[in-house]
Amino acid sequence: MENKDERSIQSGFTLIELLVVLVIISIMAAFVVPRIAGSMSNTNLRTASKKIAASLRYARSQAISESRTYVALFDLDKNRVIIRGDQTAQEEEEKDDGGDRDSRQTKQYELPEEVRLEKGISVDGEIDSGLFQIIFFSTGGSSGGELVLSNDRGNRYEVKIDFITGTVRLGEVNAER
Repeated sequence: MENKDERSIQSGFTLIELLVVLVIISIMAAFVVPRIAGSMSNTNLRTASKKIAASLRYARSQAISESRTYVALFDLDKNRVIIRGDQTAQEEEEKDDGGDRDSRQTKQYELPEEVRLEKGISVDGEIDSGLFQIIFFSTGGSSGGELVLSNDRGNRYEVKIDFITGTVRLGEVNAER
């Protein structure tokens, strides 16, 4: 038989113990959630930069393989990128002869909300609003330029396009600059 003292000992948690654990979890969450949100913003910036660089490489390779000029338009106000192929002389003749087809390839990419096109830099100068364009020629070269992307946390990436070779390079901009 059990005695009375053993029955009075109960296993379980008191309300105060549960509240202490909830406070500890809340404090930990307050430190972790902003870090996760910040890393998501940085991930979106990195992903958008890589996607723009890949789109520019695509435009260059298409310009070479199709022997036509491709244009990359950056709408700094609407935060989007448009890649399109211009018509060749043969296509313009076909269109003049009554052909109705428009065989230009157009691709559009909207940037995530927290990522923005900060500025475009070309030989003509720096542009921070409106349209900025980079042209890829059928020879593999380009008009060249540089594009800077940033996020709401102040991190920045730059996409550089060489005007002679048309090659695209991507890099993170250091805070010291």
